[in-house]
Amino acid sequence: MPDVVLDLRHLKYAMVAAEQGSFRRAAEFLNLSQATVSRRIQLLERRLGVSLFERSRTGSRLTQAGEIFIRDAEVGAAHFRQAVTNLGLARQGQTGKIRIGLMASLARGFLGELFSTFRASFPNIDVTFEEASSQSNAAGVLNGRLDAAFISGRPELPGCHTRMLWQERIFLAMPVSHQLAGVKNVRLNLVRDETFLVGADGPGPEIEDYLVRQLSVLGFRPKIVAQKVGRENLLNMVAGGYGLTLTTYSTLGVAYPGLSFVPVGEPEENVISSVVWPANSKNPALIKLLDICYILSRKYQEIDGFALSP
Repeated sequence: MPDVVLDLRHLKYAMVAAEQGSFRRAAEFLNLSQATVSRRIQLLERRLGVSLFERSRTGSRLTQAGEIFIRDAEVGAAHFRQAVTNLGLARQGQTGKIRIGLMASLARGFLGELFSTFRASFPNIDVTFEEASSQSNAAGVLNGRLDAAFISGRPELPGCHTRMLWQERIFLAMPVSHQLAGVKNVRLNLVRDETFLVGADGPGPEIEDYLVRQLSVLGFRPKIVAQKVGRENLLNMVAGGYGLTLTTYSTLGVAYPGLSFVPVGEPEENVISSVVWPANSKNPALIKLLDICYILSRKYQEIDGFALSP
């Protein structure tokens, strides 16, 4: 088996000599002496165990074996150069892959703007999303399944960094025929006797916990039904009269016929969200995303007039 490392150092001299048709012209092209080019090609031939060139006073031409080798080597060299280029881009965070856990919608708001900006800035970075509960997202970051997760609140995970980024208004989704549809805002105790729908996955468990905290009193617990459907079908069920549900501002980026979204609380109540990522992460693409997170979070704080601790 040839010494691949040594061959790669000398392969280009053989390729240039094949293009130029002589060692002399190849030496001029490479700005080297003809003797240097000749020695390096001879070394490559010895490593391969075949003659690549037929030498003559008028120049050099490829042997039959040399033609096959150079043809295949040109393809390999092109792939090698591309691999080196891709490696450099990956180290700069220009290419790569990020696996993201989330709960909120990408339709509008912070996450919508974040990933729209990120895609425009780094189109060659692949982003994959996993929508799940905070607990599942946290586990994904801890076991390495996810590079980062956007989670409500400010979770403290071992070996991880956390940064609070933005807050969103909480809305109550109800059919347009509901007696409270269209009001300026609503207090949850006005609808405590209603049926509430939550998703079995995604933000569903957090919404259920919130409803229990807000509405449970001695001798009373709200009626909460978990549905194994996504956000869209859950809201379609609300429009169909199966119950009410809670959501956040980002969901309003999509039109849902038959639904009314009313802010919860007076003053309006909000949920704070953070990004969590492993402290030892070496993913350059993730660093680029976190940079945009920080810039965007400052913008949202200025617009909404609130402050988040770093």
